[in-house]
Amino acid sequence: MDEQNMRDFNNNDGAQIIAELERDVRPPRRHMNWGMISLVLIILGVVLFAAGWASGSRGGRVYFNRGIRVVSHPQDIPQESGYFNFAGQFTAIHAHATARNVTFVHTNEPTVSIVTNNSRNLRINEDSGRLEIDARVNQGVTFAGTNMRRWQFLNFGSHGVSWNRVDGVRFLDFNFDFANFSLRNMGDGLRIYVPSGVTDISTTITSGNVRMYDISTTTLDLRTTSGRVAVEGGTHESARLRTTSGNVSGNAYFPGNLYARTTSGNVNITDHSTAHNTPQGGDGIQLRATSGNVNFSTNAPASQFSYNLSATSGSMRVNGNRYNGRRASGGSGATPIDASTTSGNVRVDFGR
Repeated sequence: MDEQNMRDFNNNDGAQIIAELERDVRPPRRHMNWGMISLVLIILGVVLFAAGWASGSRGGRVYFNRGIRVVSHPQDIPQESGYFNFAGQFTAIHAHATARNVTFVHTNEPTVSIVTNNSRNLRINEDSGRLEIDARVNQGVTFAGTNMRRWQFLNFGSHGVSWNRVDGVRFLDFNFDFANFSLRNMGDGLRIYVPSGVTDISTTITSGNVRMYDISTTTLDLRTTSGRVAVEGGTHESARLRTTSGNVSGNAYFPGNLYARTTSGNVNITDHSTAHNTPQGGDGIQLRATSGNVNFSTNAPASQFSYNLSATSGSMRVNGNRYNGRRASGGSGATPIDASTTSGNVRVDFGR
């Protein structure tokens, strides 16, 4: 091998061979065996449940500081009822909740009041004529110098499993009481009594029903991810009613904009208004269902509306007359109706 080839070998092939040798002698990377970890946690949970149940306990904790320590304990989540009355004059109420039913009811009293059968995690704030009600599960809080965090999973209302950290101490908390378990535990109620001065109401619920009775609003926004949305009575100038899984129903006066939507469920709206005029720049009436029926009836005459209907798999009827195909339109009024469903029927009825 001449001198030039030797230099090329040292600069290229030799360096490559050395790199491959170094790579071969490196220790293999260690990977976490998540399957084994999951199996250990499952076995640990079964053992905890069996030991706790045999000892009369309805739950337990697994501590992870200084090793693993298992402690059984009775059910320790109190269901504290409460009544709250507010002297302030409010024009708006905004409520948020997790795994609770929320009901708005009209009252002739001048003040807002709240009744709940579980005041745990309930936080209320008053700000410039607006009442903020938060009944969501608290994920983290500092109280009396103690830092606490809580993540819940596999839960049914107040029962289930949670991961906790309290001042650096980490533990799994198991809370089960099947002897007294009922699906009603998921319905920890929040009942809000609303005077006439409140005209702006909105609520967002993660899992639960939201209902409203005999209240009139200028702005209404009711939303739940899993549950029913129902409005009975009152006049609502601009309303948005939404759920992901459940029915949406309205039986009231809806003289202005109305948006009602569900992914899995039916939309049933009965509008008692005899005159219906869309505000300037308004969207009129929009009704949506992915899997379910859409029904809309109003006391206002057909001359006030124009409509566009759509049903991918189902029938369409207007005042009892059936339309063939997947789309139908008609009318020349100022208020548009846009009603559609993917799998279900669409029915629209006007006043005479």
